[in-house]
Amino acid sequence: MKSLSFMLLLVVTLASCKSAPPRSAQALPSPQSGVQNYPNLTTQTKQLEDAFSRKDYAKVIDLTYPKMVEFAGGREKMLAETTSEIQSMEAEGVQILSSTYASPSQFVSDTTGIYAVIPVVSKVKATDGVFQTEGTLIAVSTDGGQNWTFVDASGKDHAELKKVLPNIERFNLPPEKAPVKVATN
Repeated sequence: MKSLSFMLLLVVTLASCKSAPPRSAQALPSPQSGVQNYPNLTTQTKQLEDAFSRKDYAKVIDLTYPKMVEFAGGREKMLAETTSEIQSMEAEGVQILSSTYASPSQFVSDTTGIYAVIPVVSKVKATDGVFQTEGTLIAVSTDGGQNWTFVDASGKDHAELKKVLPNIERFNLPPEKAPVKVATN
């Protein structure tokens, strides 16, 4: 079941990293106006959702926050580990049915970029049923909202996330929830 948790958290792992100094942050407009101000966020979130559903893990990694890829050992290593983990899960009878990303719920901006919280609902088929889990992505733009990359914050320790995202404490991230069985096989 450890493999299931790993995939439900979007196959992105945190490794040790140097902590960036905190910067002052300010809240941005409401989520709805934020989405309107950053149309590429919606587009690139949809690209991530589509890549994940097509099992295009190379594209998923391309849309992952570069610091995360670096901490995972680089693009090729992360791709190899992701592919291996997926194959291992499938051999155990676990299959990701869907991951659906909702509209961003929070925005924060500082001198390093713009950040948004994106709720995620995933459904996974396992040998004993279909399970649904709720998670959270943090979208990051370092170029004024033109391009966005993503960090999976689901179930991650805030101290670890703060090493990569200094403003993590500015978000009201939901607590980790256990997967809920929504159907039997």
